[in-house]
Amino acid sequence: MKAALIALVAVGVAGAAHAQNAKMPAGPSNPPPRTSYQGTGNSPNLPPSTTGTAKPNALNPNASSAEAAARYKFEQAGFHDVKGLSRTPDGIWSGRAVRNGVEVAVSMDTAGNIATQ
Repeated sequence: MKAALIALVAVGVAGAAHAQNAKMPAGPSNPPPRTSYQGTGNSPNLPPSTTGTAKPNALNPNASSAEAAARYKFEQAGFHDVKGLSRTPDGIWSGRAVRNGVEVAVSMDTAGNIATQ
């Protein structure tokens, strides 16, 4: 009887040890809280990834988003080669840009009105 009991305990321990080494199934084991996400990775309900899609300004990779927006506004007004942009404490952007083949001084107030000098 003791031999049978020892054999039964040995099988139980071996089974438990084997279960701990079992491979996990592919995909997430449970969805994020309050969702029904199944872990396919290609769900049409998820927005596309935007990780790593931002492109730095070719002329100034350290340009702020405000400077990039000001540069864009000048370009939309017909200027190109916008350079030397700086902002005063009261929010006025100024710099140099080319329009119709002529480089001019440009400025933009806080309302987005552009002036040349």
